Amino acid sequence: MKLINSKMIKKLLIMVPLVFTLVGILTFVMTFQNLGFVDGFFNQWLSSTVWAATTMAPLGFVMVALVGKAVSMFLPKASERIQNTVIGILMAIIMEGFMALVTTINNLSGVTGLAFFTQWWHAFLIAIPVGLMISMVMTLAIKPRIERFMAS
Repeated sequence: MKLINSKMIKKLLIMVPLVFTLVGILTFVMTFQNLGFVDGFFNQWLSSTVWAATTMAPLGFVMVALVGKAVSMFLPKASERIQNTVIGILMAIIMEGFMALVTTINNLSGVTGLAFFTQWWHAFLIAIPVGLMISMVMTLAIKPRIERFMAS
């Protein structure tokens, strides 16, 4: 029995760059909010991107399934488009919160308490419009295509 077949490799070759691109865009905005364009900005941004992508992607896949079930349960009569819109908004809020946490921890070691919360909050607030836009595109346009592709 093969552990990795060509279909799985194809799927990974599509999903991994997609995840890193989306996380990279968001961590760029958050890193800029935390640090500004200082020396070492790009190293911090890349570090935050790798850390967020490797921790957030698995969490994101689990969360979208859980949020999807919850939305279906609470809005059973809503159209698929409405359900996907609600899922997109909730996922953006959840994932931006976690990504802002990961990015702020990575960028501001040693900062605690109110100063940490303030930096996390600012990173979250600056990224949430971008996250909402990405989430809406993902849930309404890309997610259905990815689901069909992953099922093939």
